Amino acid sequence: MRKIWLDVIFASIFIFVLAFGISNAAALKVFDLFDPIGEAFDDMEFTDIVFSQLREAPVPDERIVLVNVANAGRASIGTMLNIVNQFDPMVVGMDLQFLVPKDSLEDAILEEAFANTKNLILPSKVLFDFEGNKERDSLEQVIPRFLQHATDTAFVNLYSAGSQVQQDLKMCRKFITHEVVQGKDQFAFGVKLAQHYDTEKAQKFLDRGNHIEVINYRGNVFDYGASEFGTLFYALDVVDVYSENFLPEVIKDKIVIFCYLGKYLGDRESLEDKYFTPVNSKYIGRAYPDMYGGVIHANIVSMILNEDYVNEMGEIPSYILAVLICLINVALFSIIYIKLPRWYDGVTKLIQLVEIFLLVSLIIYGFHSYSYKLELIPSLAVIALAGDSLEVYYGVIKNAFTRERKKKVTEVNKL
Repeated sequence: MRKIWLDVIFASIFIFVLAFGISNAAALKVFDLFDPIGEAFDDMEFTDIVFSQLREAPVPDERIVLVNVANAGRASIGTMLNIVNQFDPMVVGMDLQFLVPKDSLEDAILEEAFANTKNLILPSKVLFDFEGNKERDSLEQVIPRFLQHATDTAFVNLYSAGSQVQQDLKMCRKFITHEVVQGKDQFAFGVKLAQHYDTEKAQKFLDRGNHIEVINYRGNVFDYGASEFGTLFYALDVVDVYSENFLPEVIKDKIVIFCYLGKYLGDRESLEDKYFTPVNSKYIGRAYPDMYGGVIHANIVSMILNEDYVNEMGEIPSYILAVLICLINVALFSIIYIKLPRWYDGVTKLIQLVEIFLLVSLIIYGFHSYSYKLELIPSLAVIALAGDSLEVYYGVIKNAFTRERKKKVTEVNKL
């Protein structure tokens, strides 16, 4: 039994080394032949199936209204803001950058509108340090003449896996809740809007203590079917605001986000400030990004106000579970290898398929029913590798080691 368990341990170590080597080879694009297949799946997670296929339509969140600025200039944005202010919103957030002075008259009109806005949140951008320092270097903010009228500022950076800023793929599943910049706490745009609307719920969210949170998406604005649940947030276009084509209660005591939603509401062609999200109607091999940044911020606010968070399995428990599953599988497969060698391939493949099906089902069920994100990719990887890797261990590595040991014993005996 001692010998068998030693084999189980060494074979498990071999499987993890192999899995690590394969993951590094994939990261370095060693297997370029498979890139077209990989690219179709590398932006997909099993939980995306829940967002885009299994969830029932949530109730629209009427506490949040988005205003599309389209290609309007600063004077037009100021005029739109003055119109919205007449209907007494609770808080107004500007997901728009005003980094340099422009036409003095236009800037004056926008500044006056800012001065007349109650609870105005202006955007900032954390300039991330890619040298690995924990504290960030600086904060990019709007010009001082606008900044002086802000009730508060908040950073609008969005997050993608592997980096702190959106890059090529622009897949947005998570967001950074807060950062420390030059010794001061800075909060995400969605968090700050929630704080000014409902302080207690925002604090309850921050008390979770997570630097990065999964966004529990509710849906989108009208988008001609680009995503599931495309009418979950009320949105006004430029012409709607100018003509006051809305009821007063749409704005009164609400969170209003001024942002870019395309040249017109429903514009699917514009890619400016647009991202892939899990609610994309095509969750594999996505062709078009489905959600503008302003709507992502609205989803974050809605998640906080609804206290509808996503909890995640930690990295350490994930790897502990993978080690346990690997040891159990290797022990079971070793018995089959010794006792039923002729049946080994068929039986082990069947067990692997059943295990993978059960784990994937568990991931989907946990997320759909409890908003709990199980991190079982390491477990799935060792299950997929266990059968064939164990054959390599027994047929090549162990045999080579045994022959080498026998050779050394023979040489010692001759001496």
